Amino acid sequence: MPRTFVAPISFGLGDLVVSLPVIQALIATDHDTGDEVWLVARAPSQRGLAPRITGLAGCIDEASLPASARPADRIVDLRDHPLQRDHWWGSPAFEAAFGTVDINDLLDRIGTDLGIRADFSAPVPLEHRRRAGLAHTVMLVPETDGANKAWVPARWAELAEWLTADGHQVRQICRTEPTPAMRATGVEGVVAATPGEAVDVLSSCRAVVGVDTGLTHIAVQQGTPTVTIARRSTVYIRPWPHSAAARGEPCTTACEQAEADYAYNAVVALDGFDPGPRTCPSELACLAPVTPERVLSLLRSLL
Repeated sequence: MPRTFVAPISFGLGDLVVSLPVIQALIATDHDTGDEVWLVARAPSQRGLAPRITGLAGCIDEASLPASARPADRIVDLRDHPLQRDHWWGSPAFEAAFGTVDINDLLDRIGTDLGIRADFSAPVPLEHRRRAGLAHTVMLVPETDGANKAWVPARWAELAEWLTADGHQVRQICRTEPTPAMRATGVEGVVAATPGEAVDVLSSCRAVVGVDTGLTHIAVQQGTPTVTIARRSTVYIRPWPHSAAARGEPCTTACEQAEADYAYNAVVALDGFDPGPRTCPSELACLAPVTPERVLSLLRSLL
């Protein structure tokens, strides 16, 4: 049986989530022909999310792909495209060349060039099981592997007070327990130890406020009203009616240079690749204008 192996745009959990319309389009097409679609996981978190993708035949690690593929198989690598290889998305040079575009626009262009007609009009949710007791809860997503995308704990604490005054329960999702800084906010944690458990939590709550990270992208995918706290230049906000972004101010020159030095868009095969930690030389100055009042206003507009 022929197989299609599809690799997402990068190795983050969010990179897999935003790639889902293309993956789901391949699953629908190959289902009609009797072929199988396999996910090429570029990180353990992506492998952990694979069982929640309806119709996926299986999952292999990127390192296993060369030995696993047969002559009749098709390999679809969403990184292996000029729009990805030649540009660091969201950089000043990228914006000068393409203007303001979002991740749906980018993946639509990449998919079209690869002969894949994906539907970006609305998200198709991942498989999930309802988590009891969260129907009236606004879930916060404060943790991220990218320190350059964080929001300071004092802002989260103030937002939690506003949300409580609006009549919401407020919790924060975490892998094991809240960080010491976030524990000091007094916001109770909800443990989701695996990507699948995170899908269940983020599908069950009333709304989500989170930084620009994989769990926040999952909430958007699940149709949960979501406000993303993001840098001004990010392309990862998907423009659906239940999704809004509280964007910061333009980055400083030092930040732009640091990001240019960090960029790895030309690297296609990510097996064994480690770009190292990403830091902000300007102490997140770009997110300082994103206030709890502004975030709350956006959230109210979605509910």
